[in-house]
Order: sequence, then structure tokens, then C-alpha cells
Amino acid sequence: MNILKKFMDSGNRPELITIPSGQFNLLRSKSSPKAALECIYNNAILSVRKVGRFDYELAVYRVEDDNEAGTGDESENFEDDSISVLSTQSKKKEEEWSFEITDKIMFHKTWDEQGNIALVWENLVGDEQDEKVQFVVATDVSMSDVEQFIQTVYRCQYEVRYKKSSFTASADDLKQIEHRSASLFVQDEDGTDSSSDDFQDANDLYFEKKEDYDLLARTPSPLTKVPEGENLCLIMSGLYVYDPIQETFVLQDPAVKVAIIDTGKYEFWLAIEGKDIRLGTQVAPNINPTFELATDAFLFNYTLHNITLSYMLKFKNLDKCIQFRSVWVECLWMSLNKDTWKDLPDRERDYILDSSSVPLEKQFDDILHLGESPREKSDEESSESESESEDEVGGREHSKRIVSSEAFEEPKRATSKGNSSLTIAFRNNRSYVTRDNKIGVFKTDDDDDSLEFVSAIKNVSDLGGKSIDPHNPMLYMEDRNLILTDGQNENRLYKMDIERGKVVEEWTTGDKNVVQYGPAKKFDQMTPEQTIVGVSQKGVFTIDPRISGKNKIVADQSKDYVGKYNFSSIGTTEGGYIAIGSEKGDIKLYDRLGIRAKTAIPSLSQAVKYITISADGKWLLATCESSLLLMDLEIKEGKNAGNIGFLKSFPASENVKTYVLKIRPEHSASILTYTKKPISFTKASFNTGIGQREQSIVTSTGPYAISWSLKAILEQDGSRNYPYRIRRYNGDVVADNFEFGSDKKVIVALKDDVSLSKVKSFKQPSKGVLMPNSSLQDFYG
Repeated sequence: MNILKKFMDSGNRPELITIPSGQFNLLRSKSSPKAALECIYNNAILSVRKVGRFDYELAVYRVEDDNEAGTGDESENFEDDSISVLSTQSKKKEEEWSFEITDKIMFHKTWDEQGNIALVWENLVGDEQDEKVQFVVATDVSMSDVEQFIQTVYRCQYEVRYKKSSFTASADDLKQIEHRSASLFVQDEDGTDSSSDDFQDANDLYFEKKEDYDLLARTPSPLTKVPEGENLCLIMSGLYVYDPIQETFVLQDPAVKVAIIDTGKYEFWLAIEGKDIRLGTQVAPNINPTFELATDAFLFNYTLHNITLSYMLKFKNLDKCIQFRSVWVECLWMSLNKDTWKDLPDRERDYILDSSSVPLEKQFDDILHLGESPREKSDEESSESESESEDEVGGREHSKRIVSSEAFEEPKRATSKGNSSLTIAFRNNRSYVTRDNKIGVFKTDDDDDSLEFVSAIKNVSDLGGKSIDPHNPMLYMEDRNLILTDGQNENRLYKMDIERGKVVEEWTTGDKNVVQYGPAKKFDQMTPEQTIVGVSQKGVFTIDPRISGKNKIVADQSKDYVGKYNFSSIGTTEGGYIAIGSEKGDIKLYDRLGIRAKTAIPSLSQAVKYITISADGKWLLATCESSLLLMDLEIKEGKNAGNIGFLKSFPASENVKTYVLKIRPEHSASILTYTKKPISFTKASFNTGIGQREQSIVTSTGPYAISWSLKAILEQDGSRNYPYRIRRYNGDVVADNFEFGSDKKVIVALKDDVSLSKVKSFKQPSKGVLMPNSSLQDFYG
């Protein structure tokens, strides 16, 4: 069961997180004349309640009528069956106990004599000295749920102590709270169950069996038959493999040895060795490494003989997972950048590490501060049932209308490469698809949600009549023109009159090779504005066709950088703010060109292929090869709080909040096995419209179109309600984008078709969506 965000109404004190079943006991010191252990409730619920701003409490209450006259008979050491005054009074108060969460509560976890998980804290409202209470967790509550409950309590303690959000707390800040509770408990020599033999460190995660815990707690011996090199990490873990038929992870070995080995020349090797299992792979992004700190797990893909499986390492506790993550992130960064991690500035290292653990941090912040009421059912969840009756994903009839590109294939080339791009108009219902030296024109019909072929612009040629294959089309000047390149002359642009179907102007950019270009402002294509902005590998510039001469670069709105910046992408906001991405992976934010960037966002070692920005500049979406980077550009701290990074610099204490969006390893394993090709995202886009809030993202890889919900991303709770939905087509998707002014319909260009689909037809990832049932045998052949 998942205990996160199980919000219940308890007057004005909402319950943020609960452990739904366990036994509640009163513990006394050995010097007490009364029984050392008294059972108060045989079946109880433990919860964290929000009392007020930075004010929380633990609450325990009975959930059924049980035999509660605790006698202490459960142990031969408990001689007295007397009941404390406090417990008697509590039972007259409808069987509920509550405890203010403060530093004095000394909340920690341990084991009872039967090896069950037990949560213990000071009885601050008791009438005896050194009196404690104990909640023994029921065996059907998962260990990860217990760990998350404990971490939530520690975060509450942080907020009570410092009167600020625990979202700002560092890992060391939270460790201090955990260690303080643990050390005070061990030092309490007169307290019950406080001997070092019985106490387990407050950072330990509980396993199904104590033997598993003991095994995973030890330091492993060195691995055998691994590449020569230095062991940077040597740790124990459980190993699981994803079963695509059962759609769940299955235990392969409860205790394997895991090592990360430095083999030299900035190359690293992940080695896993168990009793009957040995795995090894390069430390590289192509294995889709994914950390789930909420469950102390690391997931990755492993390919052998064209079969890709998803494996999961389950560590003993959060500390061990973070320890492994730190080494992994450092090694991955060094392998990609061929440089030394320790030479990075502290702020950049923190940014890279923080970006790998956003889901957990957001999860706890969501629990503590956004959990005032139950989460509303998301649009995706509500639409799931609506689409159940639709045809199987990928069928031609699944969309309202799919138009074959053969409509503008006259005659069809034997060497045709198929459709190559999709451009959607803002001012009308037209869409443009390029194919070889032709451009197909399509329109949508709002009455019946259909897509119709209108015409084809054939034999696209330059002013001299030479045939060109149009690349990178951008609508321009009230959607009456297209700006194109020919894919060969990197310093030349072409302006096409759509109505005439002819190139009417050619522009050059001097010695600047244009890598990418776009409107000077996000919605300029709806206006007569003639200037556009672009990037070369080492510079940014404005192009104005009204400048006399062939070179159309605006000199005072151009900036070249010394060195190899390898700029690769550009995006703008409605106000004309500009973001520039590079092949190295860093991003620069400007309020205008020709000046120094206001904010420089460090690289996560992924080349930025495309950038799109929300109209107001708050959200930036970067497309990388196998992941998307969703960045919150609003400054949260300091004197510039409330501004965006285009206008003001982030303070030294704050990094840009970045959500790394990836297809989960178990899903990508099915995709890789089915397509035999790696994940490669096409340009990701927000839904777009004048005055419309961006709330959805769409992209594609292979035959799959994928849609993310911003709301689901921000509200991830660690459950299987994935923030993305997928739809499989019969052919590879070349490009996709939302219809302008809507987040409900997506236009998709396939290699040989063009499709209009409703977002609600996208489904939760499953074996039926990701791959045909007949191909599941590929995993077991």
C-alpha cells in the first residue's frame, strides 16, 4: 500500500501521511515500578498532522474495538499489569493520543524483540520520567512507506526548529536531525530498549527479514572477474528485474555486490555480482539510469542480444542509495565531459546532484505544504476511462482522420526519405509538412475533429531555379510566409510566399553559419514583424531582411563568444527574452541580445537539441536526446524573489529547479526491445495559445507519441500514476505538436502519414500500449 498523501479530514488538522496499521505501546524505564511495556491499542493508525504553519503533531488512534487492557503479558520480563494515569485518561478521550513534533520528541526507528519495525519517541505528555511510546508497524506496510513516513517527521522537525520550508534543507541538515535523535536515544542508558545491541541506526531501511537487513548492512568483499581499476564504490544491494508480462519487478537476488570501477581515461564500469548472477555495463546515459530516492532504488537498462531488460538495485536505506548516487553522478559527468569532477564549482556540483533527486524532494515538499485537501483527480486520470472503448493504439482508425502523405507524392520518388518536419500555423487551421522538395498543406476541421489534405507546394526551388529540399520551416509575417534552409548552405535562408508557393527572397548571414533560428518574440509570426533571431556555434544574432546588401545580420544586436561554445538551440518568450542552449548542455538566459547573460544554467551533460519557453518566461523546456529538462525559472529566494532568470540572476544560494523527464527504464526496455532503436526525442513543445497557460508537453520517439502533464510532474507522489501518457502508431513519428490554442488535440507527422489525435486517447504505459502482445516472446525466446 502507498501511504503518501492519504489525506483525511480531522477537523482543522489534516493528516498529511499515515501508517495505516500497527500496535501502539507505552514504554517505561527499567527503574519504573510499573510494567516496562503496556499495550494501549492492538490495532492503531499513526499519522502526521499539520496543526498550523510550521507546526505539526504525531497522532495515534484506535481503528477497532480490541482487548486493550494492556497487561504486559507479551514478555516474561514485564511483571506489572498496572495502567498509567495518562493511558487511563486517554481512553476516556475517544482513544486518541497526540504529540507535538519538536526537537524533544527524539523520534527514531528500531526493532522490537520479534524483529518487527518499531517507531519510538518520547512521551512528552507522560507523568513519568523517561517514559516513551512505541508504534510497532504491521507487516503488510512496505518498508519504503515506513521510510517515507520517518523522513516526513524529520522534515517536520526541521520546519518547527527553523520556521522555514524543509524544501530549503540540505541533506546534511536533515542528517543532523536524524543523528541527534539516534544519539540521544543510545545515550539514554535507563530507557527501555535502548541498548546498542537492539538499536538500529536511524538511517536504516527495514527489510522483510532481519537477516536481509544484516546481510545488506555489511561491507562486501571485492568482486571477481571485473575490469582492472580502482573501486570508487563497493556496496550491497538487492537485485530485481522487470517482468513485462506481470508488469512488476521480481527479486533476482536479495544481496548482490555492487561496484563502480574507474578503469582509466575517464571511463567507468558498473559491476554487479551475486551468487548466480553477474552483470556489467559502462557508466553511460544510454542505459537510462534513474534514481528513485523515495524507494532507495536505482533503475537501469541492460541490453544483450537485442533484448533489453530493466533492472533495479534496492539499497538498504536512503543513505546507501545517496552514497551510490553521488559516485554514479560524478562518474557519469566525468565520462561525458572528460574532466575532473572536483574541479567543478560547488554550485554546479550541487545543481547536477539536486537535479537527479527532484522527485523525492518535491514529494516531501508536496506532502508538507500542498496537502491541505485531497488531490483532485487529474485530467489524465479522468480521461483514462473515457478512452477505454477506443480502438487499439496504433490502428489507422484510432484517430478521427489520418491522411496519407501520398496525397502530395506525385510522382513518388523511389529514394524518398519520407516526411521530415511539421509546422503548425497560429492564425489559421493550417499545418505544413515537408517531404523531399515538397511541402504538404493540411487543415483541421473543428466541427468533426478531422484532418484534411489541402494542397502541395511542389518543386521548391531557390531564386535561380535550383531545386532544394526545405529544412527547418518557420512560419513568418502573419503566417503568410515560410523561412527555410536548404540543409547545405549554412549561412543562407530562404523566404517563401505560401500563397504563391515560391521562394521570393534569399538572405545571407556573412561568416555566421546558422545552427538554429526563431521568432524574435514567441508570437511574432502572428504579426508583420520581420526580424528573427538565430545562433551560430559561437554567437547569437538578429536578422533583419530590411538591411541593404546580402548580409542581413544586425551588427549591434549580435554577440560572438571566444572559445567553442557550440550553441545548438534558441527559444524566446512573448516579451522577447531569449534562451540559448549548447551541445555541452548549458543554457544562457538573456533579456535582450548584445549583452551578458542574466543567468547561466550549468550543464547536466546532455546536449540541448531544442528549447521552447512558456509565454511568461517562467518555464523552460529543453529537449535532449533521451530526456527533457523542465526548468522553473522563477527565483524563490533573496532580493530578486518573484523575478524570472531572464531579468535577474539567481542568488548564490539557489539553483534553477530542474525536473528531468525520462521514460522509466522498465518502459524504455520494452520500447528498445520492440523498436531495436534507442530513445531519441523529437522536439518537445508546450501547448500554446494567446493568453493560454502552458499545462501539457508533447514529444515523440520512434513510433510513440508521448504527452506529459505539468500538474502530474509537479505532484508526483512515487505511485504508479506516471506523469506521462503514450500512444503507439504504425510508423515512426517525425514530429508532433499541439494544435494552436488547444491542449486537447495533437497533430502528428509520421514518416508517410499525418494524423490528428486527441490527447485523451494517450494511455498509461503498459505492455499493450508499448508493444504488440506477440512481441513479448522476444523477452523470453
